[in-house]
Amino acid sequence: MLTCHPLELPGTSWVLLAGLLVPLQWAAEAGGPLERKAAAVGSSVLLPVPDNVTHVYSVQWEYLNGTESRSILQHYRGSQNPAIHAPYAGRAIFHPSNGSLFLEDVQETDSGIYKVTVNLGERESLKIQLEVLKPVSHPQLRSSALVAQSTVEVLCDVAEGRVDTIAWKKDGQPLPPDRGFYLSSSISVLYLRKVKKSDCGSYSCNASNGISWQEASLNVTIAGLSPALQDALRIAVVAVVFAAVSGWGLIFPVCQSEKQRIRGELWRWLSVYTCGLVCVSSVLASTTGILWMREEGPSIAFILPEILLMYVVVVTFLVSATVTFQPEKLIYLKSKTVQRTMGYAAPGGVVSVVLTTSFLIKNIYHRHEQGCMEFVDVTTLAVSTAAVSALPILAIFLRYHRTQGCQIEEQLQLAGRAQALSNGSGHHQGSCFYPLEAGGISHLAE
Repeated sequence: MLTCHPLELPGTSWVLLAGLLVPLQWAAEAGGPLERKAAAVGSSVLLPVPDNVTHVYSVQWEYLNGTESRSILQHYRGSQNPAIHAPYAGRAIFHPSNGSLFLEDVQETDSGIYKVTVNLGERESLKIQLEVLKPVSHPQLRSSALVAQSTVEVLCDVAEGRVDTIAWKKDGQPLPPDRGFYLSSSISVLYLRKVKKSDCGSYSCNASNGISWQEASLNVTIAGLSPALQDALRIAVVAVVFAAVSGWGLIFPVCQSEKQRIRGELWRWLSVYTCGLVCVSSVLASTTGILWMREEGPSIAFILPEILLMYVVVVTFLVSATVTFQPEKLIYLKSKTVQRTMGYAAPGGVVSVVLTTSFLIKNIYHRHEQGCMEFVDVTTLAVSTAAVSALPILAIFLRYHRTQGCQIEEQLQLAGRAQALSNGSGHHQGSCFYPLEAGGISHLAE
């Protein structure tokens, strides 16, 4: 049977009390003052003692690694300079007068908590959390495609150095912290959703840590037109120039007097060229409508002109091919409706192309206004296209006027009629077969 002696209780109580006080003492020491210092790799740093210490009798420096500690040095007043333990030997300088420790050529492995205890009896101590960091490198800024109404990502990438914070600015004004999102510890991305003209400007990111900061800027310019719409604009300009040149080729001969009007083989090639040019311009105008609908979605305002343009393409192609290779077959076209359809295909095609491309260019310009880039310069393209497409018509006119003379006008007319009987070409009154009052298209085969 166990018995409890009263004289043994005080001893047991002291043991239990000591067991409780030791953890409390450790907790008090662990919660002591903590000073933070940051230093760059390869630099030097001074680790001080507590400010309230006036006399230094003993000093103990330790490096704390979790729950374990590693002694750096111990010094007592009046003794010789203490031995500095590895890995600080040769690069640590101790100052006995004030107990501070000077570390040279610090590396990232030197990061941690350093504890100094001054006057061991008084237990004056200080903990210093040292962070040895590499300076942050200059950020690299890049962005995704900058097109209006899209979501743009501006990426800030810091290749070297630990990054503590990345702050974003627009035109020098800070952006809210929630605008930037961290993809990793050194990469931040800024999302610009449904961008418009007001989102244009200079964006900068500032990357920093405890010892350094670097800032980089990127000028964000929002394009109102995507590459596909820019191509559509250029194609539309070419189409409307082709239509204008072919319209000139249709109208100018009609304005001539009956005696001076182009006839014969030159009239035939003028008809072929103007019809072919209308066909090509209709194909280009149809292409621009398709490109627009691919970017902006289907629209009845473009679907109906697409149908009309395809009709013009088919008719003008058939007419130009027939006049080029087998003009005599036109004699079998007795229907006035067919003759009028073929005769008005080219003029109607010119009007359709001009109206369609003008409407499209207007919409493209409004789309461009949503960005802040300059409008696509198409002046050179328009001038060069007009010059090249007008050269064949000018050559035909020059060729005709060189052979035109008042004295031999009757002879040329007789020769033309004789040639028309021999090769099957006749007199018609318009570049893509304007309807004639007497005979219509059948004159081509006379």
